[in-house]
Amino acid sequence: MATDSALPLTLGVIALIGMPAAIAAVICADEVVESLKHRAEAVRDSWHEQRTLDRLERALAPAPPAGPPWATAARVASDVLVSARDSVTNFAATRLNAAGIAPAWLPVPVPAGSPDVPFEQVVAELRALPRSHADYDRALAATCRCLGIDEHLDEVGGLDLEIERLRVEGALADAGIFLG
Repeated sequence: MATDSALPLTLGVIALIGMPAAIAAVICADEVVESLKHRAEAVRDSWHEQRTLDRLERALAPAPPAGPPWATAARVASDVLVSARDSVTNFAATRLNAAGIAPAWLPVPVPAGSPDVPFEQVVAELRALPRSHADYDRALAATCRCLGIDEHLDEVGGLDLEIERLRVEGALADAGIFLG
């Protein structure tokens, strides 16, 4: 009989101790639900954003090469053969002209002027020059020539020259050349 009266007493004590926690859970339940709702919305928004970025990336990606796969290989092989033909022709013309026995139909190679300056040296020279230096525009132009960037530094003057310098420096920064 002692165990029969101990069970309700134990349950009553547990209910009395747990009652404040249950009341607090009921009071704070709306905040927990709101927090979960905001978290779910943030996850959904990030998924939508990532999906939109993926779609944009696919839309702006370059088109795959047209034609069958062997067409690209044939194009590369053709370019290599043309390059080899030109170098062999240039070599033959140089040797035959040096010996004085070149036929009239063989093109005369143009002698190379000064050796090309390495790109790293051009960039180092540009970074070493202050913007106010007289050779700064020449170094900017040389760097642009190496990268194939259009520049018109020698065609403009005054405020237009400053604007062109800023444009060219921005184009170089976009190409990965930071002038500091």
